[in-house]
Amino acid sequence: VLTITGPDPACVGNASYRTEAGMIDYTWNVSAGGSITAGATTRQISVKWNNDGPQTVSVNYTNAGGCSALTPTVKNITVNPSPTPTIIGDNLVCANGTNEVYTTESGMDTYTWGVSSGGVITSGAGTNEVTIAWSTGGAKIVTVNYLNAFSCSASTPTQYNVTVKPLPIPIITGKSTVCVGDIDVVYTTESGMSGYDWQISAGGSITSGTGTNSITVTWNNVGPQQVSVNYINADNCTANSSTIMNVDVQDLPVPTINGSNGGCLGSVTTYSTEAGMNTYVWNTSAGGTIVGGAGTNEISVLWNTAGPQTVEVDYITPIGCEPLNPTLKNIVVTTLPIPTISGSNSVCQGVSGNVYTTETGMTDYTWTVSAGGTITSGIGTDQIEVSWLDDGPQTVALNYQDANGCTALTAYEYNVNVKTAPVPTIS
Repeated sequence: VLTITGPDPACVGNASYRTEAGMIDYTWNVSAGGSITAGATTRQISVKWNNDGPQTVSVNYTNAGGCSALTPTVKNITVNPSPTPTIIGDNLVCANGTNEVYTTESGMDTYTWGVSSGGVITSGAGTNEVTIAWSTGGAKIVTVNYLNAFSCSASTPTQYNVTVKPLPIPIITGKSTVCVGDIDVVYTTESGMSGYDWQISAGGSITSGTGTNSITVTWNNVGPQQVSVNYINADNCTANSSTIMNVDVQDLPVPTINGSNGGCLGSVTTYSTEAGMNTYVWNTSAGGTIVGGAGTNEISVLWNTAGPQTVEVDYITPIGCEPLNPTLKNIVVTTLPIPTISGSNSVCQGVSGNVYTTETGMTDYTWTVSAGGTITSGIGTDQIEVSWLDDGPQTVALNYQDANGCTALTAYEYNVNVKTAPVPTIS
């Protein structure tokens, strides 16, 4: 007695049927709704059921005694329909989509969902509705299969193609180093987007452009500040977090002027300020003339008029910061000293200890005498002693630096008449 074992009922799709082992000349047949895909001359065949409804499988063989059944054994099969799952959900999403919902037919059993790399099922596995979080952009796939009321499943899961769009990365262009009080500082990002969301730290204020791709900002406070932006691109995607641009708001400079507070009439004095700046602008009051260094951080000034004078400077820092006002330095220009010399202007040749004096309390006393005399003491002081060796007209000259640091333009000369010493004779 030939037997046939295998699924009944079966599902549209693949099934396997077998009979007794150890026979020969196995002959299998299936009704028109199916086809034998493997094992047609063996004890076990693979069948693909293409149509649902009543179907049959039959077999005959020759046993060890060389006998065959008068008629094949026929097995009646009820082939139930397999489902064709459908998937409904957004097929164009953003890479930060965390709550994308995909559904299939309800009322089924053993739901099996799958998702390609870059997506994670966050809820609903085993039900007809899942939530997926997409983390990376590109072409993705969602799959599903289930058992229908006949306990049949699709031969292959249904695939649903999803395009995950990458998130935008907004770019901010604009000055990252500015001066406190700067107005109309422009910051821009990509054009053609929507939902522009600009934010600025407390040290600044947006004066125009809110909701567009370009804003103008006024910086009110010194120190580290920030500008940030986010938007929705053409794919309706937005960055997970805003792009931040750090801005250094620098204080306005206050130039310093280095140099003496006093000047000497007719002399040249040097004044300097910070190096490494741009667009140095120096000015002096009417009593002075800049004779060197204009446009640099160090100038030379010739003082032409005694009395109160001024020097001022302005510049621009390398990042474009400019003082609110130039720095002004007050100068007192004093007249030059006029040294005087007291002492004998008529002396005898060969007499030493001739004393010459000048004003006390000065510095850098510089005495000289003509070739006919020699300073014997007091060099560098306000009083010297001279020995006159040669007769005739001689001179004593002097210069010094007064309390204001000024020196006469030329040394003062004092004329001395050295009389010829007598040569007594004895007769």
